[in-house]
Amino acid sequence: MKQRPTSDARKQTLHKKRKQRPTPKKKRTIKVRSHAHTPSNGKKRSLPKRKRRSKKKCRRHKWQIKEFFVALILGSMITMGLSVFFVSLITVHGYSMVPTLREGDKVLIQKNSMLRRFDLAAYTVGDGDPQIRRIIGLPGETIRYTQDTLFVNEQPVDEKFLVDEINESQKNGRDYTEDFEQQPVVIPEGYYFVLGDNRPYATDSRHYGLIAKNRFIGKVTTQLFPFNEIKVF
Repeated sequence: MKQRPTSDARKQTLHKKRKQRPTPKKKRTIKVRSHAHTPSNGKKRSLPKRKRRSKKKCRRHKWQIKEFFVALILGSMITMGLSVFFVSLITVHGYSMVPTLREGDKVLIQKNSMLRRFDLAAYTVGDGDPQIRRIIGLPGETIRYTQDTLFVNEQPVDEKFLVDEINESQKNGRDYTEDFEQQPVVIPEGYYFVLGDNRPYATDSRHYGLIAKNRFIGKVTTQLFPFNEIKVF
C-alpha cells in the first residue's frame, strides 16, 4: 500500500507548482495627448478669443460693405429724383457773368422757384446750352438805362452788385452799361429782361430779346465749384 503524503510534503509541492507558473506580463497603456490642452481645473477650453474676434470682424466688415452699397444706390436714386423735380446742376459757359461767375463754374439750380429782380436765373435760348444771367426787368414793367443808372417804371434802382465795376468804368470815361438804343423797354406779361454782369461784353436780352417764362430752368442758389469759392446767392 502507498503512503499518503504528509501536510508538509503537500505544501512543498504546491510551492513548486506556483514557482513554475509564468507570471502574467503587465499591459502597457499608452496615453495619447490631444491637441486641445486641458486646464488644471479639468474644464475643456473653448476656441481662442482671437479667432472668435476675427470671425466677428469679418462678419461686421461684410455688413458694412453691404450697407455702403445700399446707401450708395439709395443716394443715387434720391439725387436723380431731386434733379428731375427740384434741383439741377449746371456748368457755366462763357464770360457774360464775370466777375460773379466764370467759365467752368458749377452752380445749383432750384427749379420751379419764383423769380425776383436781380436773381441769377438759368434758361435756354433755342436748342443751345443753358445760360445764366441776372433778372433785371419783370413782367409788366418798363425799364431803361441812362448814364449807368437803371430806371424801373421811371424810378431809379441801385445795382449794388456792380458798384466797383461802374466806378472803375466811369473813371475811364465810359458807362459800364450803355444806354439802350430803343428806350424805354416795355416788358409784356410772361416775359423777363435779363442782363449779364459783364455788361460791356455780355450777350443777353439786348441781343436776343426778352425771355419767356417757360424757357427758365430755375434760380441759381449756390456755387458749388470750385470748392474754394463756394457761395450762396
